[in-house]
Amino acid sequence: MKLPRTVTSSALSRRTLLAGLAAVPALTAVPVTAQTPAAKAAAEQAQAALKDAKGTKLVLLGTGAGPGGQGPERTRKMTSHVMLSNGAAYVLDCGVGVIDQYARTGIPFSALRSIFITHHHADHNIEFGPLLTIGWINGMHLDVRAFGPPPLKQMTEDFLRAYKTTVDFWADDLKMKPLVTVDVKEVSAAGPVMQDDNVKVSAIIVEHPPVKPALAYRFDFKDRSIAFSGDTAPFEGVAKMARGADILVHEAMYMPGIEAYIRREIAKGRPIKFEDLMAHMKADHTPVEDVGRIAQEAGVKTLVLSHLIPAVDTISDETWRAPAEKYFKGEIIVGKDLMVV
Repeated sequence: MKLPRTVTSSALSRRTLLAGLAAVPALTAVPVTAQTPAAKAAAEQAQAALKDAKGTKLVLLGTGAGPGGQGPERTRKMTSHVMLSNGAAYVLDCGVGVIDQYARTGIPFSALRSIFITHHHADHNIEFGPLLTIGWINGMHLDVRAFGPPPLKQMTEDFLRAYKTTVDFWADDLKMKPLVTVDVKEVSAAGPVMQDDNVKVSAIIVEHPPVKPALAYRFDFKDRSIAFSGDTAPFEGVAKMARGADILVHEAMYMPGIEAYIRREIAKGRPIKFEDLMAHMKADHTPVEDVGRIAQEAGVKTLVLSHLIPAVDTISDETWRAPAEKYFKGEIIVGKDLMVV
């Protein structure tokens, strides 16, 4: 049977398609998933806030905690952030969604200078390797650096080895220099992490058993300081690290919400025990009341509640904010995906 003329006479070769793809702007080459009206509006607001921005900006790419509870009702992406300063982008954590969310900000991948990982849980590192690969094909410079706990170097090498064939196909088709290696610095103790012409970064070890080490980071830019708690039980070291910072981004757990969420998950057949998961939550995460206390002790100007536990939309901003307000008297922001701070 003769094929339609539209297929036989105008079909493009794979090489032609790839060459055409390479010729379009970097952001359009990224397969951004379908957006709801709210997500589209958030992206447009983020792009407007970042356009010709003066000074350092923080974008909350993903504000939800944990890899559990995935489904159409979950609108918050997993944990990730990007800081933009003087045209350079710094990504902290790479949960599911970081690639699409980064693209939605309008920040070019050529701006990506460094990636930082707090700890090796999937909701913080699962798209680290994919971000490197998709970033590279969209113009990320090969001198990008990565920082995080051991064994980040081995993990990076293993990922690049696994995807060497994929990278080589693209490099050959598009005549690009392949992504062969990434400069990785492992961080296993408190202290300075890196410094460049925009920022000085330091880290501490936090309490997130059994994950060791788990890190919190502080970024001191020329115009503002931003501290991130990472995942941690209530820990005075975070207050000390964040002392005097402009912004503290701290994980937050609403206890009545997480208890109700776990019971719903069990009722739906999830193979977990209430006592076991609650014991984990209490040992590894910070109730929002304690977040307010830590922020007040640190003397920060703004507290951003993020990595929200549970990552559901049925808890109002006021419900999140009220327990922290008992202790913290500064500005409190309940984080939302693609919010610019």
